[in-house]
Amino acid sequence: MKLSKQQKNKAFTIIEALVAIMILSVSVAGMLGVTASSATSARYANNEITANYLLQEAIDSVRNSRDTIAFQMKNTTGGWLVFLNRYGYGANSKCFIANGCMLKMDSFDASLLSGNDIISCPNSGCQSLSYDSSASSQLFYQYSTGNPTSFVRTVKMVVTPTNTDEVKVTATVDWLNGSSSRSRSLEIYLLDWQK
Repeated sequence: MKLSKQQKNKAFTIIEALVAIMILSVSVAGMLGVTASSATSARYANNEITANYLLQEAIDSVRNSRDTIAFQMKNTTGGWLVFLNRYGYGANSKCFIANGCMLKMDSFDASLLSGNDIISCPNSGCQSLSYDSSASSQLFYQYSTGNPTSFVRTVKMVVTPTNTDEVKVTATVDWLNGSSSRSRSLEIYLLDWQK
């Protein structure tokens, strides 16, 4: 039995169609893989940027507090030890304990000598920050309002026993990136340079 030319062409076009479908399927699967990988990378990059922002915000706030209390208010109600005591130095509390402290940026005031804007972290660790996109103060990450996030910021301070004119400030941000834990730290040494 001989196949006619028309029957041969029909069989050939079915094979061509199957090959084309296979090539298209592999191409689409590859593009979906790249898209998923890109979305993961974008989320990772966004979390890294947010963590760096939160670290810098904490360090800048402590430095601003030092400049305001220790230097600008030095001859009135301030001074270096007043600045350190605001963060718990004299009482071994707040930022001067192993658990560290939380800075409530929505109520933080660098010129306060005391207040509830610096809170000791419990043994279980600091509270996670919330994200509020409608925050009128432009402080999107805070403790009081918003949707909970996985970002946890901790500030720790240590005064060198032999040199009370120097304090080491370490800010750490921990978060979940997908299912993996991530952590970034930033530290600075502040000095009583106007002594």
